[in-house]
Amino acid sequence: MTPRRSAVIILLFLFQHVFGFAETETLVCGRVVGGTAAAENSAPYIVSLQQGSTHYCAGSILNEHWVVTAAHCLTSKSQVLSSSLIAGSINVAGTASTTQKRAINSYVVHDLYTGGIAPYDIGLVYTSTAFEWTAAVKAIALPSSGVKPTGNVDLYGWGSTSTTNVASYPSLLQVAKNLPIISESSCVNALGTKGADVHSTNICTGPLTGGVGICTSDSGGPLVQTQSGKTVLVGIVSWGKIPCGQPNSPSVYVQVSDFISWISTNQKT
Repeated sequence: MTPRRSAVIILLFLFQHVFGFAETETLVCGRVVGGTAAAENSAPYIVSLQQGSTHYCAGSILNEHWVVTAAHCLTSKSQVLSSSLIAGSINVAGTASTTQKRAINSYVVHDLYTGGIAPYDIGLVYTSTAFEWTAAVKAIALPSSGVKPTGNVDLYGWGSTSTTNVASYPSLLQVAKNLPIISESSCVNALGTKGADVHSTNICTGPLTGGVGICTSDSGGPLVQTQSGKTVLVGIVSWGKIPCGQPNSPSVYVQVSDFISWISTNQKT
């Protein structure tokens, strides 16, 4: 990765990780900054999207054949269809005996997603070979349609843990627990000029004091919350600032509860 300006730089996680930083004023992040190594089987719904052996995004298992991720992870057809889904291992290399590897056979991107940092950053990935349910591989529950989450949430990912312009990627899944969901107005104000890119279908997390949040290659990964005893997918990692973990640098996610009908309707083969 090449050095970048320390101003608000918002780059798509996908392009940051695969192609390196470009001199642009747009950003999205990838790995969990300020987290800790996750326990085995603590997030059995998370998958790594990998081309060859290179992780570039994450996703969450919806059912035996479908994974939900960020639309910006799916902008290159050739890349996506030559990628694999790695489930069942907290090691990004998929070295656990519980690992399940699946080919990607097709995918869907939200029709209203325009590319880059934009709302409707959601997509679905299909594998024709069903996932097998084990302690290490399970589906995530979805929230009720239209219900805006509040309170604290947990973030999982294999994205960069660096708080500098030079990325540093972990081998083990990271988790940042009890992140506060912040109001849309607080998120917009903290992001300054980039606050205009926050949409009503986004949610944001702090803390605005910095030190914890999304980073490069966390894209598409899960933001979860326990609701009525179930782990529920409330957000999908979309974008944030680089360097990661700065003060007044909220993390921005797709608000899953706004897309329940879309998720259901678009699971077609």
